[in-house]
Amino acid sequence: MGAGLGTTLLPSSLWPNNHSPVPQYDYPEIKSLKEATNEAGELALRLALQGKNKVQIEEVKARIKIRIQGRLHRVTSYFLEPPDQENLEQGILYSSLPSGDFDIMVAWIQDANETTLVEFQVDRAKHQFTLGELLEQGELIFEGDVRLSANLLGYHEIGKLDTKNYGIPNKDSFRFAIMADPQGGDARFMENDSTTRMKIHNAFIEEAVALVNGLKPEPEFTIIIGDFVDSKGQEENFISMEKLVAPIQGPILLSVGNHETKYNADFSPGYNMKPLTNFFSSQKRLNGSEKILYSFDLGAWHFVVWPDPLRSNFWQNHPHYFDWLENDLEENKDRPVVFFHHVPLHPIGIDPLTTYVESISVKKLLIEILAKYGNVKYIFSGHVHIPLKASVKTAVTYKGMNMINLPATGYRPRAFGEPDFFGGPEQGICIVDIQGKQLDVHFQHVTREWYTYPKKFREFDDEKHALWFNHAWELPLNDGLKNGDFRDGFNFWHQRYVYHEDTDPSNRMEIRSKSNEPYAYLYSRKRDYDVPGQDRLPQFINQLAQAVSLEGMDSPELTMEYWLDPKYFDPQSLNSFFVWLECYNKSHNVGNLIYSPGKIYGNVTSGFGAKKSPSKHFHLLGETGKWHSIILPFGKDLDALRNSGIKKSKLPDPDRVVVRLGTWTINEGMEQQIGVGIRKLSIGEFRSMNTSTPKSNEDIWYGGIRHVAGEHSYVDQKRVYPKGLNGS
Repeated sequence: MGAGLGTTLLPSSLWPNNHSPVPQYDYPEIKSLKEATNEAGELALRLALQGKNKVQIEEVKARIKIRIQGRLHRVTSYFLEPPDQENLEQGILYSSLPSGDFDIMVAWIQDANETTLVEFQVDRAKHQFTLGELLEQGELIFEGDVRLSANLLGYHEIGKLDTKNYGIPNKDSFRFAIMADPQGGDARFMENDSTTRMKIHNAFIEEAVALVNGLKPEPEFTIIIGDFVDSKGQEENFISMEKLVAPIQGPILLSVGNHETKYNADFSPGYNMKPLTNFFSSQKRLNGSEKILYSFDLGAWHFVVWPDPLRSNFWQNHPHYFDWLENDLEENKDRPVVFFHHVPLHPIGIDPLTTYVESISVKKLLIEILAKYGNVKYIFSGHVHIPLKASVKTAVTYKGMNMINLPATGYRPRAFGEPDFFGGPEQGICIVDIQGKQLDVHFQHVTREWYTYPKKFREFDDEKHALWFNHAWELPLNDGLKNGDFRDGFNFWHQRYVYHEDTDPSNRMEIRSKSNEPYAYLYSRKRDYDVPGQDRLPQFINQLAQAVSLEGMDSPELTMEYWLDPKYFDPQSLNSFFVWLECYNKSHNVGNLIYSPGKIYGNVTSGFGAKKSPSKHFHLLGETGKWHSIILPFGKDLDALRNSGIKKSKLPDPDRVVVRLGTWTINEGMEQQIGVGIRKLSIGEFRSMNTSTPKSNEDIWYGGIRHVAGEHSYVDQKRVYPKGLNGS
């Protein structure tokens, strides 16, 4: 391995393209309407509706109608959820805004000038402004029961590249290299999350650079698909990384990942691109480009590079990126397409990769666009730090698109519970060979092992795993709970995609039988293969889900039976079984009720980076070896939640419940396991007058995280040792 400090020791003569450092690149402010006009001559006007009070619980309804003097060429809406409606031909949007919700309308205007008048009405309030006024202010805010903001959308950072301007020759047969997640930087910069971690990453990056330069034939370009730097996108790290990759022969292209900005990056007010200043500067220094969303042609193929900053309001403020992508793919519908981005669009099968990804709304919109014309053949992503074996096992073919999540170049892998193909370091580079319209994908470890990916992968079943591209409230709504006795296997039940090890999987879900009576058996334990550096966040992905209508029910209850396997349950261990009843009014989550024996992970309803909703934990009996017959009066439990604290009377009545059955494990420490049998589930109105017993705070585990050499570890874990093994 390299020394790991090369980024701070390389001479200035090795600066990319033999240039000295240049001043920071500043994204040009939109000072003229032309600077907010796309390639088709359309001006993009964004109108965003949001509830005025960001912490409100109740929905606020609004109706917006827009008229423009001039040519209103088209209108598109984004991120609408029931009961939102649109009549875009008449420029009307009907919006229902629960807490934190944005509804976006983009109007594309032709032949616009500064005197063009925009008139709109939000419910009964009428407003107007000229495009000149908007241009001068950057953003206009109109207050009422809802807040409406207006701004122009920029296009400077979007476009198609001419490869000859970047030193990439146009050939029918060629090779290129992909680096995912180098996450290096200045290991002496003390504001980094972990300088120790960065030293380790830098060493592997040096080896990966040598791999690229040792390829024969040579790659025509190298693309780094996000997380070029570690930490929070500081300038010091970009400059060091530029020096570290400078020896690569041939052009280097960058795409945006989630470490390219501060964690709390805000892309408002107006069209604010300042959070990406350091990325723009680095892209400019490395290859001269000023783009973060771009495409190019090479040989018979078309390539698209998509940004994935994974920041809270990025897509709310950049809806036109989806429009540009769709137009770009349509224009190139006769070419096979390779799509590069950072955060995977297909499920990986471990936590936190259910929530530490783009929102469901973004994933669904993006995948629909990519599949629309049938020309996208390969999608490459990073973000996960996945071992090669898991990369192959999780790769899928979906609607004709081969989707591959690539191992990291610098970062050590997450824990998938089994050894990799070759053992040893799992970092490396991806190599893609193209001959005409044929494409082959390879991976080479820093220890020089070479692997060629298959041409096709398993088909992704988006019905079985419907929670990946759908919100819970979008699941098929059943009139009554179906197949609650599991006599029809798992029919009507939706499963999370779970990564299964080849032998003795750490998470299992199967149908068993006792006295000819079937039941669902769920099992979870800590994943095996304790390799230093592997990141082991809690696992609560082993879940079944079903959506049930509550129409006509005033006080719904769930009845069920469960059996805690005496071989696999200790009430003091950080593992357990849970019933999570997720209550909705249309698309609005009005409450989460979680019932569990023993210990429960407090974030089981939200996960890493996900938005929290009102939740309450309740106690279940933890006696093992016997069937417990229980009634969960979740209607009354929800009423108690709704009438508590600041949320009192502001939550609407639920019209559906998503029943989730799952098991969880802390996924580290000594061996801990949970096995549970479940049967005889039904939902109806019953006569119970009691509410459930709230869980004690000491049985709700959140787990403080610290960093050991940059990897996550839990400070307050109480380890439970197997019988016969003493420990402290």
